[in-house]
Amino acid sequence: PKSLVVVGAGAVGVEFASIYRSFDCEVTILEMLPRLVPIEDEEISKELLKAFNKRGIKSQLGVKVQKVEKTKDGIKVAFTDSEGKSQTIEAEKILIAIGRAPRTENIGLEKTKIKPEPGFPQLAHSGAMEGIVAVGKIAGKPVKPIDKNRVPSATYCEPQIGSVGLTEAKAKESGRKIKVGKFPFIGNSKASIVGAHEGFIKVVADEQYGEILGVHIIGPQATELIAEAVTAMELEGTVEDLMNTIHAHPTLYEAMLDGFNSVYGLAINV
Repeated sequence: PKSLVVVGAGAVGVEFASIYRSFDCEVTILEMLPRLVPIEDEEISKELLKAFNKRGIKSQLGVKVQKVEKTKDGIKVAFTDSEGKSQTIEAEKILIAIGRAPRTENIGLEKTKIKPEPGFPQLAHSGAMEGIVAVGKIAGKPVKPIDKNRVPSATYCEPQIGSVGLTEAKAKESGRKIKVGKFPFIGNSKASIVGAHEGFIKVVADEQYGEILGVHIIGPQATELIAEAVTAMELEGTVEDLMNTIHAHPTLYEAMLDGFNSVYGLAINV
């Protein structure tokens, strides 16, 4: 279509907004919450909004969709904006991307010992591991329970987003004393080579022990780079462990080293 309204700015919403904009479609995102990708770290949301604005993707945040109706040329959406004013927007197509819910009712769970747990990531990779754990348990094999704080999130918009663990806000809410490091891709040599300078790597760590609590990436190949952080957290590595790990040059992966170094103000390529 030449124009598209996307309702919802979670992973699916921003991915499809990004894809259709790449084909020169006029895209407008309508999001009820005050920021894009609201489950991500707040700084990631701000950086994505900046990047989307630069690409010409329009974002209306803090809005409430009231009505969607068909027109001769497509659709018309009535919504209330963040100031409470009524507005309408027309487009050829609309994508509803407001999330999913598991179908766990009336399938017999009440006859088992299974208790549904809300809030677990609805992702293919976590689902695959859940299957492995479930089958291993059924077979009587030793299996390790899944820690949802170590499930990576990957969002395939442009720029990409990769994250794992606690956001800065969640880490503070937990009562921990934390240290935060942040390194921009503009300081990375490979980012210069591939011409992708937008974004940064952000590390949230425990102040006393250097435990890695969360890593949040927006930028080139973020969905690949997050793998190092997931491995480090699974192995209970510290910021210091990663600071002493040699990273190849020139690579995007090298920016991870600067990200961990930045926790203690020691990034080299600033």
